[in-house]
Amino acid sequence: MIRSRRSEPRALSLALALALGTPSLAVAAEDPAATAAEDAARERFSEGNLAYDLGEFDRALKAFSEAYRLKPLPAFLFNIAQCHRQLNNPSRAAFFYRRYLALSQGEPANADVARELSAEMETKARVQEEQRRERERFARDRELQKAREQAALAEARASEARLAAPPSSAAPEKNGASQALAMQVPEASVQPEAGASKPLTRRWYFWAGVGAAALLTGGAVWAATAPGPRDTTLGTVGR
Repeated sequence: MIRSRRSEPRALSLALALALGTPSLAVAAEDPAATAAEDAARERFSEGNLAYDLGEFDRALKAFSEAYRLKPLPAFLFNIAQCHRQLNNPSRAAFFYRRYLALSQGEPANADVARELSAEMETKARVQEEQRRERERFARDRELQKAREQAALAEARASEARLAAPPSSAAPEKNGASQALAMQVPEASVQPEAGASKPLTRRWYFWAGVGAAALLTGGAVWAATAPGPRDTTLGTVGR
């Protein structure tokens, strides 16, 4: 339950009245050091109360904390809790509300208010913690997505650089080796393209005719130079 601004100073004033009540002054009258501490606590109380009314909750928190160090009365803890609540520190506010209830002698007059505010701050603290974790999770997801995008961009740039790079020096050497290997292949293994004309010296009937002519010429020469009668089985090749 969220309380109105009008009820907040009333609860705060009640706690301050309890902190600087008559019993503490009676004890302080017997001890000069205690009297000095009491006076200093009253001054810090006045400063904190004024700062709280002006909405200067940081100053009020500091003044009430100093007052508690000078005079550790539980009621100052309620005032400290109120400052933390205004400063949106719910976990700290709940802590000081609980300490106020635990250290107070008996049941304080504003115990119900302190319990209600403590429960409210505990709920708000849990909500804040969940929101903080959600923000951290979102930040981690964004960083991961950013890293993935940067990696994809770097890969794309590397691919473009490989495509734009000139051929390496190893490519001509490889082509030269291929040409040398092709030159070593026997000529007979190279098949002519379909429809291409063969040279006269590459045609079979040319060499067949040359062979026949050589055979006839050789026979005629032998017949002319051989001594004695010749065998008539040589047909047309006579003397």
